[in-house]
Amino acid sequence: MPGSHPPAGRLRGCGHPAATGGVSGQDADRHRRRRTRPPGSDPSDGTHQGGSRRGSGPRERESMTPGRPQAAPGPPPVFRIDAAGFLSICVFTLMLIPSNLTISAIGAVGTPALLLGLCALVWWTGAQMNRSTSTLTPPQPIRRAMLSFTIAVLTSYIAATVRPIDDFELNAADRGLLLIASWLGLVLLASDGLVGRRSLDTVLRRLVLAAGIAALIGILQFVTGAAIVDVIQIPGLTPNTSLTSIYDRNGFTRAAGTSSHPIEFGVVLAMVLPLALHFALTDRTRNAVARWLPVALIAVAVPITISRSALVGVAVALVVLIPTWSALRRRISYLVIAGVVLGIYVTIPGMLGTLTRLFTDVSTDGSARSRTDSYSLALEFIERNPLFGRGLSTFLPQYRILDNQYLGLLIEVGFVGTIALLTLFAVAIMSAWVSRRSSRDDTTRSLAQALIAMVAAGAVSFATFDSFGFPQASTLVFLGVGCIGALANTILLDRNDDGLVPPVRFTAAGPAAAGHRARAPEPMNPLIVRRNLRPTRRA
Repeated sequence: MPGSHPPAGRLRGCGHPAATGGVSGQDADRHRRRRTRPPGSDPSDGTHQGGSRRGSGPRERESMTPGRPQAAPGPPPVFRIDAAGFLSICVFTLMLIPSNLTISAIGAVGTPALLLGLCALVWWTGAQMNRSTSTLTPPQPIRRAMLSFTIAVLTSYIAATVRPIDDFELNAADRGLLLIASWLGLVLLASDGLVGRRSLDTVLRRLVLAAGIAALIGILQFVTGAAIVDVIQIPGLTPNTSLTSIYDRNGFTRAAGTSSHPIEFGVVLAMVLPLALHFALTDRTRNAVARWLPVALIAVAVPITISRSALVGVAVALVVLIPTWSALRRRISYLVIAGVVLGIYVTIPGMLGTLTRLFTDVSTDGSARSRTDSYSLALEFIERNPLFGRGLSTFLPQYRILDNQYLGLLIEVGFVGTIALLTLFAVAIMSAWVSRRSSRDDTTRSLAQALIAMVAAGAVSFATFDSFGFPQASTLVFLGVGCIGALANTILLDRNDDGLVPPVRFTAAGPAAAGHRARAPEPMNPLIVRRNLRPTRRA
């Protein structure tokens, strides 16, 4: 049709008349020479060593026409890792590398997972420096709550440096800053980088997979009595403690998997259990064995940790999950729980009685008595710096093992920091609840409830052991908070009407809009998977 222009995709084929319209023959020849290359020199140009490939699209048919020059392919795509891939690496590093392997120059907190969290913070910060890719607007409650807790920790660090302090405590305070910076990076990268259910589900599925593998290691430790993980050696990492992963309680072997202690191992599995149940019930794209095997492994591994904290965490997770299920599913779950209890009674004689006495003999239990006897000592330290504390990680284990993270936080970051952390947990749970109420998709609603159960189980476990002293448990809690932020952002973007410009997602092949049209490349950071959080009307 006169005056019309061919589609932009067809303009890239050099043989199309519109590609050289309005120019001289010499200019057209030069244009063709710049845009062509000998056939067969690259498999992607439509031929493979003298043989042609069949193509169904118009561009393929046009480029294969005899006598027409081949269109030169663009530059090869640059490999870029997105937030989902990076966080998947973090998950496998956290769950499968033994917790005692650290970088000796950093100390006990120098785990690979901590370093990846610091990289996440640098990545996120660099992305915010570009106004076209910044995700600072609109404001997000979880980001604000996490930044508030970080500021409280920084304030406690200042309070620690202005008081008389020895070198051991000062080094511990420095390590505390590295911890909070790593957790901040994971929360921000997960919240702003995992936009879309596909990315979020990818990370959480891999977390369930890693937990299933760790649970299997724990079961093998319980059965064989061998540590198994003590033979793992990674260049650059050295063990900071002797990790046997085998402990004893009332004559039973307690497995710790890749964690530093059975308590941490049990709490980690308790936090992942809601996610494993979610995917087992909703992920119909996989077979039943792949969906239910992690659930079964976790259900078997939790009791053999013989941990009061783990059992409390599982109870909290199930209390949050089960009421949201249908009546039929609830009845089946009760039968399954009864079957697990009966199986423990039959296969491991004496185990059920040992687990029961963890709660019935609290008054005579040594670990429980140690917790209660710590209250008077903790109160003395709290009274010295009630508002901002004495600095994160400065209450060293040689002073006293409190087995209560909230009590330790009152000592180290004061009432301000403790309230800020409780506020973070409350904001995360409330955000997930709002996301569940806002979504009409049953799978999304189930995921929101599973994340609530995950964070709730972790928050309750803070009252039963020193979580910040165990890298797997503490990092997993903050990763769950970040995933709740990602789910809330995803639901916010899904509310866009058809008349609004859809967000742009970048891939290795270039930018593509979530709707029907693509946009020109912009200076980008691979973290950025969305833009235009404030929707604008199409022109």
